[in-house]
Amino acid sequence: DSFAKNSFTGCPPKLDVVHRFDSHPIHKLCYHASTTTKEELRQAIAYHQSLTPVQPVQDQFGMTPFHVLLSSPTPRQDLLLVILEHYPPSVLDLKNHFCFGGKRPVDYLLSRWNIVPQDLLQTVLRAWLVGPVEHRQNCRWPQL
Repeated sequence: DSFAKNSFTGCPPKLDVVHRFDSHPIHKLCYHASTTTKEELRQAIAYHQSLTPVQPVQDQFGMTPFHVLLSSPTPRQDLLLVILEHYPPSVLDLKNHFCFGGKRPVDYLLSRWNIVPQDLLQTVLRAWLVGPVEHRQNCRWPQL
C-alpha cells in the first residue's frame, strides 16, 4: 500500500518528491509562498472547494496546505489569512492533525519561532488556541 508508513521515518515508502505537488495546486502555491499572490491562492481554493467542499486535501506526506505554508522558507501572514478565510480552524485541526513525520502545522512554525515574523506567529497561535471558540460564535477572520 502506497500510504503504509515506513516504521523508521514515519513516511510512506517510495514517495515521488519531484512531482509531489502535481495534483495539489494549493499545496504548491503555499510551498512557493514568496511568489504566490493572494488571488492565486483564493482561486485555487475556490476551485478545490467546488470539487470537494470544506476539507483541505492532504498530500502524500499527510500534510495539509497549512502544514506546507508554515514549513515553507517564507511563510506569509496574508496567505495564512486567505487559508483561514476558507477553512475554519476546526477543519484545519491545528492541534491534532499530524503529518506522517509526526508534526502538526503549528509545530513547523514554532520550531522556527525566533525567525518567523511576530504577526504570523500571533495569527497562528490565535487560530490554534482561540479560533475554534470564535468560529463556534460565527466570528469571521479579517479580509485582506
